[in-house]
Amino acid sequence: METKQKERIRRLVELLKKTDRIHLKEAARMLEVSVMTIRRDLSPDNQEMVLPLTLLGGYIVMVNKPATAPTAQPVRSQTHHPDDLPMAILAAGMVAENDLVFFDNGPEMPLVISMIPDDITFTGICYSHRVFVALNEKPNATAILCGGTYRAKSDAFYDTSNPSVLDSLNPRKAFISASGVHEHYGVTWFNPDDLATKRKAIQHGLRKILLARYALFDEVASASIGPLSAFDVLISDRPLPADYPAHCRNGFVKVITPDSASE
Repeated sequence: METKQKERIRRLVELLKKTDRIHLKEAARMLEVSVMTIRRDLSPDNQEMVLPLTLLGGYIVMVNKPATAPTAQPVRSQTHHPDDLPMAILAAGMVAENDLVFFDNGPEMPLVISMIPDDITFTGICYSHRVFVALNEKPNATAILCGGTYRAKSDAFYDTSNPSVLDSLNPRKAFISASGVHEHYGVTWFNPDDLATKRKAIQHGLRKILLARYALFDEVASASIGPLSAFDVLISDRPLPADYPAHCRNGFVKVITPDSASE
C-alpha cells in the first residue's frame, strides 16, 4: 500500500513533468501539508533510495530529468505569461475530489487545468474552446461546454438568447480571470462579450476565486466585472502592491501568493 509520503512524492513527480520547478511553498499548499513536511519527505535521511527530486534554492526540481521527456503538455502550447505559472499551481491545488468548477476564458486557465493532478475526479464548466480541450486532456475530468456561437477572436462560445448551464448549476469554485484590478474601478476585463458569463459564474459560484498577476494591479480595462469584494479569494504571483492587502482585508478577500504562509 502506498504511504502518504510516497503519494506526495509521486504527485510532485507528476507536477514536475509539466514544469521545470515548483516553489516549496506552492508545493506545500497544493499537497495541503506544511513546508517542513515537504522538506522531510525530500530529505535523504528519510529515504531508502535516491529520489528523482531535490531542493534547490527554495524550489523543488527534478534530478537528471531525461532529455527526451516532453517539455510541455499539448494544452500548454497556448500563449500565457511566465508569471501565470505560480498562480496556476496555487489555483490547481484548490481543486478537490468531485468538485464542480467553473473555468473562465483567461489565457492562464488551460495551465491551471494542466496542473491539477490526474488522479483527481472533477467536473469543469467552461465556455472557451481551448479550456474545453484542456479539460479533455485530464483522464478523470468531465467537461461541460456552455454552447452557442463560436467567435474565433475570443476563442469562446456565446448565446445570450437561450438559458445557460450556469443557470441551474452552482460550481463549488469559480475561477475568474482579470485584465486589471483597481482600488476604485474594481476588477475589469478587456472583452465586454465575456461579461455575461463571468457575472453568471460569480452569481452562482459558491467560492469566487480571482486570478490576477501583480502587473495587472492599478490597471483598468474597458469592461467592469465588479468590485474586488465580490470575490472570496485572490490569487497572485507575488505579494500585492501598496494598499491592496488592506483593501482585501476590508472586503473579506483572502489573498494567496507563493510567499503566503502555508496553512
